[in-house]
Amino acid sequence: MDKIKAEKVIISAFNSLIGKLHAQEKYDPKTLIDDMYRLAKTLNSDTSLTLSLQMKEESYELEYKALAEESLNSYTQTKESVERITKEQCKLIDDSKKKNMLPVDRIMNSFSTIHAQLESQMQNANETIKALHQQVSILEKTSHLDPLTHALNRRALDSYLGKVCSAPNKSIDTHIMLIDIDNFKLVNDNYGHLAGDRVLVFLAKLISNSLREGDKLFRYGGEEFLIILSRSNTIACTKVAERILQGVRSNTLFYKEHEIKITLSIGTASLEETDTFDSFIDRADKALYKAKANGKDQLVVA
Repeated sequence: MDKIKAEKVIISAFNSLIGKLHAQEKYDPKTLIDDMYRLAKTLNSDTSLTLSLQMKEESYELEYKALAEESLNSYTQTKESVERITKEQCKLIDDSKKKNMLPVDRIMNSFSTIHAQLESQMQNANETIKALHQQVSILEKTSHLDPLTHALNRRALDSYLGKVCSAPNKSIDTHIMLIDIDNFKLVNDNYGHLAGDRVLVFLAKLISNSLREGDKLFRYGGEEFLIILSRSNTIACTKVAERILQGVRSNTLFYKEHEIKITLSIGTASLEETDTFDSFIDRADKALYKAKANGKDQLVVA
């Protein structure tokens, strides 16, 4: 499928989704997500069409938001049922007091009914929550975004860089940067893991603002990030790395009245014709290790 045909399919599907949305009495996020998933699956089944790995973070958040809303609705329904049953129970006791009598048989039957209704409601809620957990798990497995930083994740890296390195005619103007936060463990130890998460989000945004459109940022693991620069050379790659280093040096993150300063170590490598996925990253990793050994807060070019 070429781009023109793909564009027509997407526009047609979009119009169809809008029409379906207008026809609904109320917004049903699950139906919309299912329709969009089927569209993506249909488009992706055509191997001649290359879909971009870069996803809009709003779409990712919308799916999780829809799941959260569904979970909340399930909880609300259960809560309302419990409150209704409780009112029935109180009414029964009040009636007994007014009549100055205690209808044991009626109370026992009512309590049995209450128990059965509660059990049914809780079972329904548990089934809904279980289904939601499964859907969240599927989203996490199929998504290419890291949920914390919204950078692309390792799954996306394996797919994208794997294709670059296995291409018959490698693009040797491809460069990678492997970035590690110096002494990141001290941030978690001194300020807590929430502060560590804030640092990761802060760094991801700073790096993204330093990149061109088309360059890709991945969360490589833990406190490490990896950047792929296409249509670049060693000089340009070095300038980007130095810009990131300087940006981090000149910024301070404030967390609960604490000032958190971080530095980075960066190793870069350019793609060679003999490179495999592992050898390409390994050369950047060795350069990163050398930057650490040389005192950190610096760049080393492989």
